[in-house]
Amino acid sequence: MPGRAAAWLARGVLAAVACSSVAWGTTTLPALVDQTRLDGAKDLILRNVPVSDAELDDLGPLLSRAMAEKDCMPAIDRSVAVIRLRLAENALASGAQVDARMGELDEAVRKSLGCAPADPYLWLVLFWLRNIRQGLSDANFDLLRMSYRLGPNEGWIVVKRSAMALAMFDALPSDLSSDVVAEFARLVKTELYTEAIDLLKGPGWAHRDKLLAGLAAVPQRNVDILTRTMADIGYDLDSRSPAERRIWQHKSNDRLDEPARMPPEASARP
Repeated sequence: MPGRAAAWLARGVLAAVACSSVAWGTTTLPALVDQTRLDGAKDLILRNVPVSDAELDDLGPLLSRAMAEKDCMPAIDRSVAVIRLRLAENALASGAQVDARMGELDEAVRKSLGCAPADPYLWLVLFWLRNIRQGLSDANFDLLRMSYRLGPNEGWIVVKRSAMALAMFDALPSDLSSDVVAEFARLVKTELYTEAIDLLKGPGWAHRDKLLAGLAAVPQRNVDILTRTMADIGYDLDSRSPAERRIWQHKSNDRLDEPARMPPEASARP
């Protein structure tokens, strides 16, 4: 009898475990599937792969379900925010559903940051979003400061953040403009030359004097590599970019093509 009772007890425990496993799978597996699908789209977007609205249509129910969930789901919430960013960018490009998409992005980013506030990328996204919806303000600059404070050395964020900040460099408060210059110097110091060059010949070209002055504490070897590489692709850091040089040469050629003109007093002579 004791042996039979033990056997029945063991069977009961196994049955309970089996039921628990089934219940866990029923509730957890769909969430894991949802997260996998959302993460796949998020990863493509963060790698700057073009993703159209049509390609994201199937994720609509997942996005809505995630936003309706009151509990924190940090990984899913972050993926939702990134996907909402791409949908908002697509809306801006097409001019359709802009207000609705911006509102959905704002809600998604705030939900994600509410659960995981140490995300420097989403603070940057929120800064971009609020500037579009409300214009530049002191409160918005605090969002950019949060991004710098929480993610000073994450290379892929640095490139996106620097490009955005350099595009509005003249409007930045002094502490943030100093952050931009220091961030550029870190790119050169850590030998991320491709990223530094793209920024310098792009949105940073108008501010190259300040960016180059910020390299004073960077090893000279790194600065020399940057300077030589810029020269190799046609950018003279002391003078003109290729586009500026072409404009200058065009104007010079126009002047050379003009017929010589005699001064008025000379033409009046017999």
